Amino acid sequence: MNHMSSFWALFIVVDIIILWFFFRALYRRNRENRKTRRRNAFFLSSPSPSSLEQGRHKEIIELMQLLERSIPASYAHSVRRRVMDAHPHLTDQEYDWRWNELKRYFMLCAIMNRVPMFSPDVDELWHEMLMFTREYQQFSEAFFGRMLHHAPHSDSQPMPDERAWFDWLYVECFGWNRYSASLWGTFFNHPLPNNELAHYYKLTASGQPAGERWNTLEDIGISQQAQQAVQRIMDHLRNRVNEAVDDPDGKRLPKVNYLQIDYLLLAVVWYSWYQPHQFALHMHPDATGSAALASSSGCSSASGCSNWDTHHSHHHSSHGSSHDGGSSHHDSGDSGGSHSSCSSSSSCGSSCGGGGGD
Repeated sequence: MNHMSSFWALFIVVDIIILWFFFRALYRRNRENRKTRRRNAFFLSSPSPSSLEQGRHKEIIELMQLLERSIPASYAHSVRRRVMDAHPHLTDQEYDWRWNELKRYFMLCAIMNRVPMFSPDVDELWHEMLMFTREYQQFSEAFFGRMLHHAPHSDSQPMPDERAWFDWLYVECFGWNRYSASLWGTFFNHPLPNNELAHYYKLTASGQPAGERWNTLEDIGISQQAQQAVQRIMDHLRNRVNEAVDDPDGKRLPKVNYLQIDYLLLAVVWYSWYQPHQFALHMHPDATGSAALASSSGCSSASGCSNWDTHHSHHHSSHGSSHDGGSSHHDSGDSGGSHSSCSSSSSCGSSCGGGGGD
């Protein structure tokens, strides 16, 4: 009798464990399905990326045209087919946005040294491009002037300064919209570093700031379009730094508005210079709580572009690192955007590197 009781007790316990795992798996699958439906609905309602402003300056548009000429249509189609075959739930609209953001990322790599990759979704397309070795090399040499390597790093690395520069440069070049932000994570959680901003104060138009932030070295073979874009970006940054530093009381400081890009970028520089510790709070004035702002830890765990074979090395963050760990993928208001496919932060990224191949 005791043996029978023990048997039935064990049988019941095993059944309970099996049921627990079954319902746990079912819950997770339903949760992922809900996320997928929300994500699909978000991008299904989006405009085509090509219908939006592609560059805020003519130098950026010319650089974009060079990029488009550097990627054959057959190569782009092959990458698309590989990604869509691997992800049957990925909509055409979301793919178009990922592809658009990858091309923008390459443009940032042409302008600035050390550009971490802060989106695992965008980075996935880069990985697929690399699968076509010959085509990728031809593209890289046509656009960058030499091979742009993808050097993965497994360790998560704090990179708040790099995220700050990424945000500033991205918005300076392309402006801001909620669909791009949903892939990159919340913008402007981290101030630009004062020690670098100081290089631009009273800098002459022909002067070069200290450091290697920009791709200005003549021997790295960057295109004329990239050189002109770098000069335009540095001119705008110099002007904004001078305007901000000469206005310590903020009398000319406009209200933060993500749809007024010139005002927004001036606010970024002013708050970075005068109130860096409250930077995120000022840049997200409509935030109802601190959770979303605190969700960005400034780490990099995947890949990135830091420049070229002989001069630079890029790091890449692991694809499990999220962008905006606190908020849902599509709850993006005027203060940025969030992408919570992982549990890290909007500053967790990967850096495309010139130090070696995959």
